[in-house]
Order: sequence, then structure tokens, then C-alpha cells
Amino acid sequence: MPLIFCNVGWMNHYNGIDGDSITGGGKYNQHSIGHEVCNFTNNGGTLYGYVQPTGKIKIEKLGAGKNDDFVSGVTVVWTAGPESGGTVVVGWYKDATVYRDVQTIAKPNKRQRENGVSSYRIQALAGNAVLLSVEQRQLIIPRAVKGGIGQSNVWFADKEESQKLVQSVMTLIDAGTLPTLPDIDQNQSTFEGNPRLVAHLRRERSSSIVKAKKNATLQATGKLCCEVCGFDFKVAYGELGDEFCEVHHILPLSKADGVVRTALEDLAIVCSNCHRIIHRTDPMPSIPNLSKHIKHQKVTGGV
Repeated sequence: MPLIFCNVGWMNHYNGIDGDSITGGGKYNQHSIGHEVCNFTNNGGTLYGYVQPTGKIKIEKLGAGKNDDFVSGVTVVWTAGPESGGTVVVGWYKDATVYRDVQTIAKPNKRQRENGVSSYRIQALAGNAVLLSVEQRQLIIPRAVKGGIGQSNVWFADKEESQKLVQSVMTLIDAGTLPTLPDIDQNQSTFEGNPRLVAHLRRERSSSIVKAKKNATLQATGKLCCEVCGFDFKVAYGELGDEFCEVHHILPLSKADGVVRTALEDLAIVCSNCHRIIHRTDPMPSIPNLSKHIKHQKVTGGV
């Protein structure tokens, strides 16, 4: 089945602006409402998806003839960029019809009319579509790297170096949904039966730089104390906690569009509690600010 990636603005539900909002997706969305706001609005059992390509969609790359107006049987992968950065899969249409030119919805439903949506480029049955919840949108699509998506909103992933990514996407689609994973930098869990899947659901972390950070800290201070609260696993647990800690990326890798270089000063030694508090807080607090917050809590007793 041919595959196409379509990048649009970020929304929670893609069922109109009411109670939702759209961010990113190009300059058009900065002053108007893009038609993708209703990409998952069910109109009589049919979804009408919109993406803004540069010109026409080159459906011949999906197996259509040069004179064909559309091609059917396509898997459409919808991607978008969350505020935290990067590009992730937000959902997909299976067995969809992709049109070369923009089409007009014959009978827009009430939600589409309320949002000024009258055009579409991709059509699919609602039963053949999946919209991931925000928490499930963890499959990162790399950009600005070999084998990753480019600047265009429409990407065919037809290069050999893109096939590893395509396999990860198809694994996700075949599973139907994605299990929610905790958003911590050093995730050591895996899925039994398909351990390779985790490497593609999360940003790849370098174990060597984490080890180097621990070694450098031990050489400099002789211990691994949390830079936020001062907790020392070895003091608390004895030999069970020897040389144990978590290592936090001060600039989250989720904010990077591609591969980035990490230096030791870009990392911090933290305990498990502080690490999770950092990553559950939006915006993410800095190490000094969270440390000040904890000290204030101790002084005031939480008042």
C-alpha cells in the first residue's frame, strides 16, 4: 500500500476550533483557520482531510498515471509539531483517496460550515482512520537529517534511507494505538516481544554521554548528588545506591528537529523524584529555579 506523510498544524482533536486551537502548520494559520481543523470531523461516515502542498500533490509517486486526478488505496500519515518542538505522528487514514488538486466538499456538515471548511485533498472512511490522543503522540519524525522529512508539507518517504522510519510508522499503524510512555530522558523500559520499537518511539539517547557525565561528576565531587535537592542514593541506600542517579538533558531532545550534539554541561545529575517533577511541569523549570522552589517549600512549610 503506498504511503504519504502530510504535515499540518497542531490540534488536540481536529474537529473544529470550538474548544480547541491550532498552532503551527505554516503562515496561513497565523491569520486564518486552516482547513485541517476538521481533518477528523465525521461527515456521514467520511473524513475530508486537508494539507497544503507546494502546488499539486504528485500522486504519480503513489502509483497514479500522469493524467489521473486521484489515486486510491493510500495510507496517509498525519504529522504535526507540538509546542515542545519536533514533529510527531498524530494519526492516520488507511485505504484513503488522494487527489492531485484541491476538491470541494459537496455537503459540508454543521461543524465544517461553522469553521469555514469547504475544501479537501484526501478522503477516507471514518472507520479507517485513527487520531492519537496527545499523550500517545510519541513517534518522532526526524527533520533536517538524512532519511527524515524535509520542509515540504507533503513527503513520500520514497528514499532508501527513509525505510527504517517507514517500518516504525507501519508498526505503529498495525498496532492501532501507542502505549503511553513516561516522558523522562533515561527510559530503560522496553516492550517484550518487539524491543526495537522503543528506539523509534522515543528520541535516541546516548548511553556513552550519560556514563561520561556520571564519571566526570564522580571525579570532581566524589559522589552523585541531585543538583536540585541534594539527594544521594548511596547515602540513602548504601551499596544498593552506589553510582546510581538519573541524568537530565537541560534542553529536552523533544525540542530538537534533528540530531543534536550534547556536551557534558548540557546534562545534570538528578534524583528520580526531581526528574519526574521537571518533566511534568510546563514550562519545564531550570535546575536552579526548581532548587530555589524546594528550599522555599522547606522554609514556608508549603504555605
